[in-house]
Amino acid sequence: MKNKVITAAAVLCATVLVAIIAFDFFMSASFSSSFIAMNTTVSADIKGLKAEEAYREISEELKWLDSFLLSRTSEESQIYKLNNGKTDIDPEPAKLLSSIKDIEEKSNFSFCVGLGQLTDLWGIGTGSARLPRADEISSAIKDAEKWQISGNTVDLPDGVKLDLGAAGKGIGCDYASDILQKYKCKSAVVAVGGSVLLHSTDKDEVFTIGIRNPKGDINEPAAIIEIKACCVSTSGTYERFFEQDGKRYHHIFDPSTGYPAKSGLQSVTVISSSGLVSDALSTACLVLGFEESLPLLKEFDAQAVFITDENKVMTTPDFEGLKIADSNFTLVN
Repeated sequence: MKNKVITAAAVLCATVLVAIIAFDFFMSASFSSSFIAMNTTVSADIKGLKAEEAYREISEELKWLDSFLLSRTSEESQIYKLNNGKTDIDPEPAKLLSSIKDIEEKSNFSFCVGLGQLTDLWGIGTGSARLPRADEISSAIKDAEKWQISGNTVDLPDGVKLDLGAAGKGIGCDYASDILQKYKCKSAVVAVGGSVLLHSTDKDEVFTIGIRNPKGDINEPAAIIEIKACCVSTSGTYERFFEQDGKRYHHIFDPSTGYPAKSGLQSVTVISSSGLVSDALSTACLVLGFEESLPLLKEFDAQAVFITDENKVMTTPDFEGLKIADSNFTLVN
């Protein structure tokens, strides 16, 4: 009898061990792929029992988010309808616009989504980019800050068009995060253009992310950061631009002037628990410059890495885990 008990216990232990190994294998199973949404490539590398199901839903959700909520060109989009006379919107986009208005106000409108008319005027990235006349620019920015939202009702002053391009990819990361949690995915990296979601159920997992050399190839980092699960967004003057009469004009506008921002920065990378916040603040900080960005980042409990026009790399106070990857750049404390 004793031998039978020992044998049964051994079989049970072996069965449990096999089950643990099998569970760990499936939880560690991964799925990687990419798709097009929000005028960019969205790539996802997901680990977990339902990694492929999570990817499929992220793909469907972000395409829906683009076409039916955020797009300025899709006639089915809530933003398109607002820009063309509609005033009442669904609760979901109303909630997003309320959050966006809060960021606008706290950034003193260095981040502003009411610049759709200005974006169209410059046409950067469309193949018909041009330097507008000063009076055209003044007209385009005159009331850009004055759009309002109350409940589900949006009031756009005459001539003001909403453009969520500086926030949409971060919003996409937030939607992806909800789906990864829904499917209990173990770990994931989802890149939506310049915004990246780092997801993990392990609070100690560390991700390594490269910050692009603004003057180099997309695969050439100026610096490398090691961080835990969060959202990371980068805005840079190198992303879209055109040249006229020997001068370069980039696509990140200072809402107060209507011209490309001149803050002495080439790029800003913002780290936050929120994709929307990281995306919006990366734009705001590139407009504000290093010193003026610090109180805003503190307000939203976010961190940032700045690369100046002189290739100096600066961070928010007490930022850890950054290493210079290119000798042309210098870390300045």
